[in-house]
Amino acid sequence: MQQKLKEIKIKFRHAMNGIVSHNMRTQGADYKINFGLTLPLLKRIAAETTPDAQLAEALWADTAVRESMMLAPMVYPIEEFDEAEADRWLDTMPNTEVADICCKYLFYRRPFAIQKANRWSQSDVALQQYTAFQLATAWLIAHPDSPEASALTPVTESAMTQAVKRHDNRAFAAVNLLKQAMHNDPLATRILSSLQTQTGDNERARLLLDELTEEQALYREFSGRDSA
Repeated sequence: MQQKLKEIKIKFRHAMNGIVSHNMRTQGADYKINFGLTLPLLKRIAAETTPDAQLAEALWADTAVRESMMLAPMVYPIEEFDEAEADRWLDTMPNTEVADICCKYLFYRRPFAIQKANRWSQSDVALQQYTAFQLATAWLIAHPDSPEASALTPVTESAMTQAVKRHDNRAFAAVNLLKQAMHNDPLATRILSSLQTQTGDNERARLLLDELTEEQALYREFSGRDSA
């Protein structure tokens, strides 16, 4: 295992991008060690690495290194990643960048993805709510027409609340989720109906309703669906 980790670290060093690393530091990225690897480079290293749960866990535990935590979900054997591990990773999630990678490359692929998105969306921890929204978005991208999407009602309701009330990363992720939900007609109908009851004097709710209505119309137009 130590040899595998050493080989990966060597790849990190060889692919190091000092400009990206410097720019991330100036923008507030708080990694102790940041090689500045781009996503395509990380994907290439992942493709060269045999999926291994023990290796993924070792990379995840290497919290000092940005690229280690980002590579971990890419090399974890999907079928071996269970609910307990998902909850543990959520509890140790360092930031939104790593959350994005986890959702995009691992979390959404598991059969408990919807359940976790709904549950995590009820958390009082901002990063956990953010992860819930990104997880639900990733799942919807992969299953845009699935009837199972109706089960995402709890997380979309939480997303509506955050999109209207907040001005942080949660709100950004919440709006992205709601826009993706507009590609699933039953879920879109439910969300728009709920927002219509909230508008009143709430300017942000009205703007969100308009934005989502436009998103739904554009999707129907470009997908060739009847907008009637």
